[in-house]
Amino acid sequence: MRYFRACLRKIRRLIKPFEWLIKLLNGDVAPKTLLILAICSPVLILLLVTCLESMLSGFSFTNDLIELLFLIDLLRTGIDNFATFIGLILMLKFQTMSSTFVCTIQGAAIFFLAFGIGMWAIHFMAFFWSKWKLHRKRSWPADIPLPGVSIIKPLVGEDPHLASNLETFFTINYPKFEILFCVQDNNDPAINVVDKLMEKYPTVDARLFKGGEKVGINPKINNMQPAYISMKHELILISDSGIRMKEDTLLDMVCHMDDKTGLVHQMPFTCDRQGFPAILEKVYFGTSHARIYLAADLVGINCPTGMSALMRKKLLDEASRFRVGGIKAFGCFLAEDYFFAKSITDRGWKITISSQPAWQNSGYCDIQSFQSRISRWAKLRFAMVPPTILAEPFSECMVLGICVAFATRVLLRWDPIVVFLIHLLTWCIMDWFLLRSVQNGNIPFTKFEFVLAWLFREASAPFLFIHSLMFPNIRWRQGYYRLQWGGRVEEIAPKVKL
Repeated sequence: MRYFRACLRKIRRLIKPFEWLIKLLNGDVAPKTLLILAICSPVLILLLVTCLESMLSGFSFTNDLIELLFLIDLLRTGIDNFATFIGLILMLKFQTMSSTFVCTIQGAAIFFLAFGIGMWAIHFMAFFWSKWKLHRKRSWPADIPLPGVSIIKPLVGEDPHLASNLETFFTINYPKFEILFCVQDNNDPAINVVDKLMEKYPTVDARLFKGGEKVGINPKINNMQPAYISMKHELILISDSGIRMKEDTLLDMVCHMDDKTGLVHQMPFTCDRQGFPAILEKVYFGTSHARIYLAADLVGINCPTGMSALMRKKLLDEASRFRVGGIKAFGCFLAEDYFFAKSITDRGWKITISSQPAWQNSGYCDIQSFQSRISRWAKLRFAMVPPTILAEPFSECMVLGICVAFATRVLLRWDPIVVFLIHLLTWCIMDWFLLRSVQNGNIPFTKFEFVLAWLFREASAPFLFIHSLMFPNIRWRQGYYRLQWGGRVEEIAPKVKL
């Protein structure tokens, strides 16, 4: 029985934070606290039951096992009657609102169930589109000459993989292209890397632009402006410094640029690298990010990123009828890639995804930098498309699983724990297959490592969302920025801690 007593002590410690429920029944707690209870209680109960069930392996006596199972059954009964429990509290607190509350609970359950079905539909859409769209060879008509392409590479600093990444652009198998390197600082260490590559490949048309030009707040636009006004060709490829190119990638992107298409973009993915942070990045870009990215491309929603995007220069120049023309028209935005695409689609042109992903290969990879990057993107989304604030948290696996478990309990009387676990397992399996489809080959880590990285990513997603809401300002490169509704940005001085 000592194991049983130890278990009870753990249970008491777990339920101690709920002592304030007595105050709630006595009318001493504000309605805000009631809302917090409604949101947090199912999470805490699920965690409590999971902890209890995980202890079963440590008990060897039959009586102890029976007693523990009895406790778990009581907890399951409490979960089964969760809606009734909350309803009782509200009736004690607001006796005249009982019928309204029941209708609200049922309405919320219907919404969560419909939203969950929609997210599962996105899962299947993304997997189907990855099979249909990615890693498929496309050819250019032999009787039509290939258009020239100007590749703009904005550079800031040097990392261990910079030289090898840039060299892949010198070895592209394409008849007519130029590479325009841009650095803001005349003493940038990336200059030496570029000079050596230009000496190694003298037959490649490559130029280096230093100093940039101040045309807006966006430092990337300022850095690229001199190269943009000096480019020779009708197509422009903006590619980040951490991207690697295969020999046929540029040809593949050009083959997607038909008469009705104004922008061809690559879905972000990562090269095979060692270490848990690298695994975490590959899992994120091959599952959560790829799912939304592919589904958005399938239905024609604006989703391009600025890592690697091929555009028609004339469409950027024609932006003058809306602003001032060229890429400097987008210097007031930090997410220039989103507004490039928006400007193009607003005039009736299509955007499409290339069959090859953008292979990210940064020389530095750590969890903190990765999470800061994801948080920065979330802040940009919230500013550009405010409704995502409401939808995004419920699209995450853990939060959606709890909502669906609650909905099926209210509407169908299903066991919420079983529903949650099935949801979690199936979501993980679907993500594994999507990752394999995007990778188009063997995954460079074990299934166990995948599950660890996947759980870490999914569990941390709600916290990154909350952090992005609480701290909306962005630190990027050397600047500190405040976002405004609609995506415009202003530079501010960073806070100094004394």
